[in-house]
Amino acid sequence: MTKHVIVVGAGNAALVAALAASDAGARVTILEKAPRDQRGGNTRYTAGLVRFAFDELTTVDELLGNDAATSGAATVEPYTAQTFTNALMSTSRGEADPDLTEWLVSESQDVLRWMKEHGIDFEFAQYLTTAEGGKTVYRNGLVLQTAGGGEGLTAMEFAAVERAGCEIRYGTAAVDLITDDLGGVAGVRVRDEAGRTEDLLGEVILGCGGFEANPEMRTRYLGPEWNLVKVRGVPYNTGELLDAALRVGAATYGHWADCHAAPIDANSPKQGSLDTGERTNRTSFLFGIAVNENAERFIDEGRDWAPQNYVAVGKTVLKQPNGVGFQLFDAKVAQLLDPRYDDATVYQADTLEELARMAGLDPAKLARTVDSYNKAVDDTTPFDSTTKDGKATRGIEPPKSNWAQRIDAPPYRLYPFTGGITFTFGGLRIDRGSRVLDAGTGNPIPGLYAIGEMTGGFFYHSYPAGSGLVCGSITGRAAGFAAAAAALGEVHAAAVV
Repeated sequence: MTKHVIVVGAGNAALVAALAASDAGARVTILEKAPRDQRGGNTRYTAGLVRFAFDELTTVDELLGNDAATSGAATVEPYTAQTFTNALMSTSRGEADPDLTEWLVSESQDVLRWMKEHGIDFEFAQYLTTAEGGKTVYRNGLVLQTAGGGEGLTAMEFAAVERAGCEIRYGTAAVDLITDDLGGVAGVRVRDEAGRTEDLLGEVILGCGGFEANPEMRTRYLGPEWNLVKVRGVPYNTGELLDAALRVGAATYGHWADCHAAPIDANSPKQGSLDTGERTNRTSFLFGIAVNENAERFIDEGRDWAPQNYVAVGKTVLKQPNGVGFQLFDAKVAQLLDPRYDDATVYQADTLEELARMAGLDPAKLARTVDSYNKAVDDTTPFDSTTKDGKATRGIEPPKSNWAQRIDAPPYRLYPFTGGITFTFGGLRIDRGSRVLDAGTGNPIPGLYAIGEMTGGFFYHSYPAGSGLVCGSITGRAAGFAAAAAALGEVHAAAVV
């Protein structure tokens, strides 16, 4: 009897893998650790942003299913493959695996087309955009999101796998891998909510995320400052299957000592919830300054656009006293703040002294910091929120490289923020079939695949917003096709390197 494909996890990468395996004719079982009402992994908590390479605006229209891009209803800037590659290499400080990077960039557009064919709809991005001349401007590759954001994507993908006839087991955790006598993986051991265990045999696709929800593993790999960090997503990504893969000889890869984090409201819940999701993000820091509890600046707020810089800001704030910072804006930039600031924790006052007292900061120190910053602003360069304007500070540390305006127009607003962990960067080494490679031989481990946040080599140090869902889709689709072929006996999983 033909083996079937077992997909561990039920986020975007896992559901794409299940769809691909089903397309290829395999019988598919999806194991979701969460109960049904909490299904969907971290995907459900995202804004659904998808970064992809395109040269022609007609590509955007095809994904939208209308002519919004070419008709001029919005201003859309093309995003070339080279620009996407540069973003991945820049945020990773040149560490990203060149082959994996090329794979991600070259298939980014095609995988979205494939998803649309499977019932996934797209819409213009709602966040990280700007407005010019009465039109919304979409740049930096952040043009589209999945319809309805992460919740919408989850709903559409579950509908697709249900139409395809995939079996879904809720409240069922994969707790270990089952090996065969030849050094391959033959299946998984699962445990249901009642504590009953069962062995399932088949090709195994690991799509159950990293270890961001496991305090012990965070402390072990990321460091002590991550022990008590707020978790932006689900509580179920706890790394057991990463450890299980290492026990069967899987090769590790990527930046195990780092992760994706984001600047979030300081009063965000300790554990992410569907009520908050990504709405706690605070990513307009580039238009103001950020200070810590000592009323001192600690980052270059204008180093780059927020999609390329927000991860670094989210991690840096955790190193400040009590892991907290404050984003300070004046009235000149109020209209530039992300709509998510409308629901934020905020202090507002007509004087900096009053503002500092409201927030528990030293008024004299905040006044000195703002005065030093204002004196360092280059007034010869005009401010332009639509481009990296080069309007910088001179002679202070840290500098502000772009969008440096004096803070001098009341009322002033101060938003307390911290860093929240999203997913971890280190994972398992895979090839372009998403086959997990053996640490000793470098060859694929028969029967074992890893996708999405289970993999390493794509992201280091930081992360270009919108890349994660596309990475999960590309690796998931490859794993689904490869695992189905092996399950159906068309090619052995270890035969292609």
